[in-house]
Amino acid sequence: MKKRAQTSKKQQPDKNYISVTAKIFAVLEYLVQEGAHQQAVSFQKLSNALPYARTTVHRVLYSLDKLGYVEKADAKAHYRLGEKFFALTQSAVQFRRLESVAHAVMTELLLRHSETVNLGVLDDGQVAYIDVMQSPSALRIAANPGDRNPVHSTSLGKVMLAYSPEAEVEKVLQRYPLIRMTSKTITHKAHLLEHLAAVREQGVAFDLGENLEGVLCVAAPIFDQHGRAVAGVSVSGPTSRMESKLMAIRDDVRNAGLKISRMLGPLSDSDGAAARIAASFAEGPSTVHPSTPTE
Repeated sequence: MKKRAQTSKKQQPDKNYISVTAKIFAVLEYLVQEGAHQQAVSFQKLSNALPYARTTVHRVLYSLDKLGYVEKADAKAHYRLGEKFFALTQSAVQFRRLESVAHAVMTELLLRHSETVNLGVLDDGQVAYIDVMQSPSALRIAANPGDRNPVHSTSLGKVMLAYSPEAEVEKVLQRYPLIRMTSKTITHKAHLLEHLAAVREQGVAFDLGENLEGVLCVAAPIFDQHGRAVAGVSVSGPTSRMESKLMAIRDDVRNAGLKISRMLGPLSDSDGAAARIAASFAEGPSTVHPSTPTE
């Protein structure tokens, strides 16, 4: 009886996998790990550490240098990460740190008021939610991380827009029309600018059913150490529950924004925005009531 020859199937290569990607990221990862404090790493050390031919490593470094993600140091045949690499990763690192810092403060707001707590940033002229803690109540309206909303109809959008440079505000308003989301939405530019001035006076922004009927929201700005409004924190819920505690939520949200700001770094605040909010909060609850959108 003849034995049938056993033929082992050759493992099929993954046609979707680009092998050079592994080499590129191996070089970048090594520079991240070994180039602490932007110290230059020698080509000799790098090529010895990686399982690739010297010519391959050189070509990867050359290509990354041409693209701006790696740069040559003053010392001969030494390399370090380039400015473009940090520009690419800066936003992701900032968001991760912001989420980490804000988590405890957001949890405190959730436990205190049992309403949905949102953390958002301005991204390409829109509100982008990066963290959401949903209300434990059965009746709740909540966004999901990654969702986007207009700036003019949301408390998060308005509070971040209020503390943005005028040029940036103009750019956003030129790009995005003031679409009527509900009967209470501000749809005229002049009225919105007046409203943003009131937001700066109070240190918080209100969404009184302007983005979604029957939903109220209060937001406060979050500043970085340079006094720039880099994010916002808000509490939102159905009008039936929010109305009776709106002023208490306002003060707690404003305080939460200041807490997160201080945790991000000491507030130098060149234009006095964060300092004014801190001072107004220290004076006790304000008698200012939510400004009603005008048309």
